[in-house]
Amino acid sequence: MEANTTLQELIVSSHPVSSAAAAAFARALAANTTLRSLDLGNRSFGDEALAALAPGIAASFSLRHLNLEAKGLSAAGCASLAAAMAARSGGGGGGLHELLLGQNSLGGAGLAALLEGCGGACSSVRLLDLTACGLEGADGVQPLAAALKQGALPSLRVLRVDGNELGAEGAAALAPSLGSSGAARLQQLHMQRCSLGPQGAASLTAALPGGLAVLDMGGNALSCQGGAALAAALAAGAAPQLSSLLLCACGLEDGSIAALAEALGNRGSAEGTEQDAGAAAPGLALDLSRNAAGAAAVAALATAPLSALCLHDCKLGGGGQGSSGAAGSLAPAAPAQQLATPGTFSLLQELDVSGNKLEAAELLPLLEALTATAATGTGEDNSRPCPCLRLLVIAANPGAAEEAVTAAIERLQGVRPGLDVVRRAADTGEGGLMQC
Repeated sequence: MEANTTLQELIVSSHPVSSAAAAAFARALAANTTLRSLDLGNRSFGDEALAALAPGIAASFSLRHLNLEAKGLSAAGCASLAAAMAARSGGGGGGLHELLLGQNSLGGAGLAALLEGCGGACSSVRLLDLTACGLEGADGVQPLAAALKQGALPSLRVLRVDGNELGAEGAAALAPSLGSSGAARLQQLHMQRCSLGPQGAASLTAALPGGLAVLDMGGNALSCQGGAALAAALAAGAAPQLSSLLLCACGLEDGSIAALAEALGNRGSAEGTEQDAGAAAPGLALDLSRNAAGAAAVAALATAPLSALCLHDCKLGGGGQGSSGAAGSLAPAAPAQQLATPGTFSLLQELDVSGNKLEAAELLPLLEALTATAATGTGEDNSRPCPCLRLLVIAANPGAAEEAVTAAIERLQGVRPGLDVVRRAADTGEGGLMQC
């Protein structure tokens, strides 16, 4: 590796690497001039091996992507890494662009050791992954909040803090820094399974960065209160560049989903008026999988400016019960009726209704409506429902395997050959296409 002049990526993960071996890698890394990405060792790697590797990290002029995910690290390892990054920056080696530290027991102390000890060397980091790092509450996230507010992460585009027990207190501690100039370039914020709750959601959504394009709050029990807070923030103009919103398994029901759809619709109308005549407002990808979306929610979503909509496991059929409280609250024809209404889902390209216990009698109206509108529509007439649909996912529904549904899909694709219909669960994964 020392003399290699073509190697750019080295992955030796899932293998034990001793401290002695890490030291050998460090010597090679210091001499190599082309390696840009390194992933070394498994959970046995630990702080001692990272300390042995650190001189190579410090000396490398080419390394930009460092994957230390699930390496058995603690706060001591963060101190070694910080010193190496500081030395690297001071020596003119250039900074790291992507730093992955997920699934290590760093805690707030480890995060502080890294961010406070690197001497400004994190200024080049564009992606920081702190997934499941044992960050708890306000104390756990405070070093990150301070670094953002002080402008120590000015290049940060992607921040992942999934799987940390931040709670409402942690969210409140982080929120002001997200709204500061230090987070101005942040484009993606991933906060799955952070125990945010309604109060935490309210704190965060009130301070979203203006350039944010992707917001992932899946797996947090936001409930109707948190969903309403998010809807209110979006309606007030928060995150105007948002293009992907993931709210999988957030405890949302008809009321909060309808409010969210209305907020998105208002934003879409405002964006449309600011664009050149004839230009369509960009659509948003929305993941509502594993929430309770009843008929009212579907009706509200029909007019929202969506490019992709995931309703995986939203209790749409099979006697499911929406927030209206009536069994089977989404009547069998309701999805087709919404899709068949002129002008609805005008930007939608992907629709996922997998895993909803939909029988053939519930799927057929949807397929027939799309077939009828395609057969009678002409050209790119946007007054037709779903004129842009390219992907329909009906997998993991009992009716998807019925012969009548197979025949309906064949008729649909006969008139709309560009529309792909997915009906095998193996093609979507367990969480639908958006994989929340």
